[in-house]
This record gives sequence, C-alpha cells and structure tokens, in this order.
Amino acid sequence: MSSARITEQRNSGKRKRCCERCKEELELDEPYFLLGSASWHMRCFLCAQCMDPLVGTTYFQFEGRIYCEHDFNRLYAPVCAKCDKFVIGQVVHSSNYSFHLACFTCDECDIQLNSNGAYRYHGKILCFSCNQTMPKLKIYNCSKCRQRVEDEDLLMYQHEPYHAYHFKCTTCKKVLEADARTVKDELFCPRCFDFQCEVCFDCKKVIDPQIEQSLFSMNKHWHIHHFRCFKCARPFNGHEHYEKNGQAYCRDDFLELIGHHCFICDKNVTGAVVHLFGKAFCLSCYRCRGCDKILHYKDKVMELDMMPLCKKCIGNKTFQKSLKYKNQ
Repeated sequence: MSSARITEQRNSGKRKRCCERCKEELELDEPYFLLGSASWHMRCFLCAQCMDPLVGTTYFQFEGRIYCEHDFNRLYAPVCAKCDKFVIGQVVHSSNYSFHLACFTCDECDIQLNSNGAYRYHGKILCFSCNQTMPKLKIYNCSKCRQRVEDEDLLMYQHEPYHAYHFKCTTCKKVLEADARTVKDELFCPRCFDFQCEVCFDCKKVIDPQIEQSLFSMNKHWHIHHFRCFKCARPFNGHEHYEKNGQAYCRDDFLELIGHHCFICDKNVTGAVVHLFGKAFCLSCYRCRGCDKILHYKDKVMELDMMPLCKKCIGNKTFQKSLKYKNQ
C-alpha cells in the first residue's frame, strides 16, 4: 500500500507512452500522470470505487487499484473502537479491537496503555491497577474446544459452557450466537424460538414462557398484565373476571353493565333486587316510608311519594293525621 499526492507530467515525445486505463497513446506535449512505470491521462486517473477524479488529491494504491482517501478508509482502514473513527497511520490492536495510539487508554483512570498491559472487563479496556480493583469475574472454558469463552460468545447448554458458534439452529441451521434459546434440549436462534411461542392477544407480541408470566383465558393467550377489564383497563392480576359478548370485565363494571342501581344507596345491586314503582331496591334499602322498617318482598305495601308504605303505617291514625297535616 502506498499513498501520495500526484504531480503532473508532460509528454516530451522521446518515448511512446499509453494510458494505463484506456490504453490510448498519449499525444505530444499532452499532460499526464506518472505512477511508477504506468502513465495515465488526467481524465483517466480516477478512484476505482467512486470513479471521482484524483487530480490534486491524495491517492492510495492497494493491490494494484487506486482509491481516493475516503473510499480507501471506508474499505480498508480499521476503525478505532473508542472514538469510532478511521485509524490512519499507527494502529494498536488489542483483544480483536483496533485503536488510535492516543485512544488506547484505560477507561477508568485514563492513563496510556500498551498492548501487553491491557485487560478487558465487561466491555472496558483497563490497566493492570484498575483491573485488580474490579470484582473477579467467573471464567468459563468451552466444554467442546476447551478454550476460554468470552461473555459475548457464552452459551450455557445443559448446564455446561460453550462457544455459541459451535452450534446451529435446529430449524434454520444458522450458526448461533450467545442469545440462542433452548426448548426441550433443542437450540434455536431468537427468530425460530419466537415461532415456538404463543402470541399475546392484547399486544400481539410473543410470550416468552421462560421469562414472562402468562395465562390462557377466553380461548386466548395473554401476558398476565395485559389481561384487563375492557372498560376500566385495570389488570385482573389473578382476580375473578366476568365475560360478556367476548369481553372481560371486573366486578364493578360488569354489574354496572348488566345490573341495577339501588334507588336509595345508588350502589350496584349484587344480589336479589326488589322492583317496585319503576324503581330498584336492594334488600337492605327496601324499607317502609313511614316507619323505616325493612320490608320483605312479599309484604303488601302502598305507594306514598313513589315509595313503599307498609300495611301497619297505612292503618295508623297518628301517621294519617301527620300526613294530612303535611299535605295542607
């Protein structure tokens, strides 16, 4: 690989020259570029990737092809793991990552590192001193190849550690990664694992039976926190629910939907109800208008101000006089 800024030449005619790209002969006194032993028309000296002219720019030559600086960096230059920029010039390699020399520093104390004194800890690059202060991590050796397993490659299968790439998905045969899932001792990639699972009727997302709670009700599968009252949207969380027209309701909303409100206490009537004078009464509120006695639904009553009046109050002369006085 070489890089340089090109300089213009002129054909003196002393020797025959042909353009490296178009293979046409250069005319007398025609400006051209000389690269090693190859000559180029100015119009033909282009980046092999983007075809932009390289006149007045810095070029890179690699494996017989010429590139502009941008495309060469994009195709061949390593990317610094810390600043995420191309590394041009001196590069430091450590733990399968590349760094600018200035970026190769401890993530904790920021001192300069060297390739022999760098340690990886949960995705961080640490110096020896900082690594010693960190809690000790459990080290796994692969049960198949006996090599150390990094966290990003670790797959626990039948209680044994493995490199995930030793296995393939049972369904699609794709090489697995650390996020592989196990179903009845068979390994699946996340996508194929989802096809093994039920779908929540409410959110339409996969229910992971290994990490999520779910239930089956009304012939449908639900995340437990998504099975809720159709009206007030409160989750049932294992409490009783009531069904009507394919919807689930809590007790209060179900009674409001199908039940009656007591004319006296204005509460939903959950048990027996007395219908009288176009009104509904719960049993504890079905009382005589005169003496406030609790009435039985079979008792004979008369109407007074659209309220029941018991037989005893009807024949009570004192009550009749007070009623007559009140009406005057």
